[in-house]
Amino acid sequence: MKKAGVMAGLLAAVMCLVSGCHGTEMEETVDVTGEVVNFKALVVGTPPDTGMEEIYAQLDALTVPELQCTIRFEFIPWGDERKQINIATASGEYDFIPGGVFSDYRTLVSKNAFLDLNEYLDLVPKLQAHYATYSETALEDCEIGGGLYGIPQFSMGEIMESNEGFFYREDLRKTWGLEEIDGLEAMEAYLYRAKEEERYRDQPMISDNRIWQSLWLMLTKGKYLEVGSMLETPFVVVEATDPYTVINRLETPEFQQVLEYIRKWRRDGILAADLLAASDNEGARGRDMMLADLKPCETNVPDWSVTASHIPDLTREHPEWEYGFFSYIKGNEQQYIGSLADASVVSISSKTRDPEKAIRLLEKIHTDQRYYDLVKYGAEGIHYHKVGDYISFEEVPVANRFGWTVCTDDLLSYETVPANGQWNQVEQGLTEWKENLAKEAVSYPLDGFTFLASGLEREMDALETAELKYFQPLVCGYYDDMEKGLEETLQALEQARLDTYLTDMQKQLNQWKLEK
Repeated sequence: MKKAGVMAGLLAAVMCLVSGCHGTEMEETVDVTGEVVNFKALVVGTPPDTGMEEIYAQLDALTVPELQCTIRFEFIPWGDERKQINIATASGEYDFIPGGVFSDYRTLVSKNAFLDLNEYLDLVPKLQAHYATYSETALEDCEIGGGLYGIPQFSMGEIMESNEGFFYREDLRKTWGLEEIDGLEAMEAYLYRAKEEERYRDQPMISDNRIWQSLWLMLTKGKYLEVGSMLETPFVVVEATDPYTVINRLETPEFQQVLEYIRKWRRDGILAADLLAASDNEGARGRDMMLADLKPCETNVPDWSVTASHIPDLTREHPEWEYGFFSYIKGNEQQYIGSLADASVVSISSKTRDPEKAIRLLEKIHTDQRYYDLVKYGAEGIHYHKVGDYISFEEVPVANRFGWTVCTDDLLSYETVPANGQWNQVEQGLTEWKENLAKEAVSYPLDGFTFLASGLEREMDALETAELKYFQPLVCGYYDDMEKGLEETLQALEQARLDTYLTDMQKQLNQWKLEK
């Protein structure tokens, strides 16, 4: 935080930028007084190779005179995002924190990590109007226990789990004479056929330690629902037919089936030998291996990431290849629309230096195209190009694109000039499939329920230790005898008082059901 007098030199430079250095013109002249607050935003991804200083210069030209603040981004790579978000949030160093399905968002809410934004909404009428275009109750639907601790970054609730799937080379599937991939059996046949090729023989087909989650989705076909997410509550599920009774996931027959696949795939070299050492998200590694033609598929990747990241680089290097995508929930009888909050949110830290300026900055980023473009896409001419009403990443490698800041939703975004015609057809098919699913989907029955672990600190610490020491090695196939491994894991969880944890969760769920 700097005093106004100290900022005089910066303001002079900023006004120079505003007047012409970058072609940005202010909507009005603002008399800047008081303190200029320097905000820090934690974001997920990697910074562009070049151009960050240009982004900051153009942002400062807007934020300093108009809002009396600056914003700087600190990137954490995909792969260890859950742990790093927890550490960063606890530190109190960051004003804006990403959250959602990839983090312990609801757990952090229960620890009072974020501001209740309901207290500041009167300051940002344009932001309220913005979310009213989602739905009349968009912000209310994101509340947890009556408080709004994050604002959504998608314009609608997604069909839950629909984005995650199996991305593969369709041209090879055709060459190998394999059936269309529409389930686990066909996916497994593809993996094993790939291992027969000399160029893939010594390489693992799967290097992402979340593969157990993918297997769970394919084997259960919607029979069970998550209480939160598989990341936050890996030991607990409920049955779709009885969503108010908690179950130990490890005691289900389907989890034992998951372990059988894990054991077989590890034995046959389908899984990476160092799977346990891999990060939670190996998307970048998988993309690089596909680029080098070391494997023809990726098992844990969302379709939007394929479009934004994989396809541009793969098409540039291998324009003759074709691609397919299989969603892990294809074939589920019932689909659910998840909470906007559970998809992705941006929160303001409860330790922020200036809550009012922070939420006003979020308002600008979501409603002012000048702010939005810089935070979403970066600097024009460096990180993207405008082509009429479209944007293009032609001749802009993935490594020099401005990563997902988790500070913008998609209402002001531009359509992208297609990079691969064949994939565009696949993507359009996925979009239409999701739209059709949404017509029959229902609201998630546990939407709005948040387990509060207050008073269970000892149990939570013990369960986390058991997860790292026993559960993670189990689902990565590190036990020669999987039955024995499961038994040891269940014993460790019992010693960590999982029963107490489940009992308390059941009590809270019962109470929540009564109050609905």
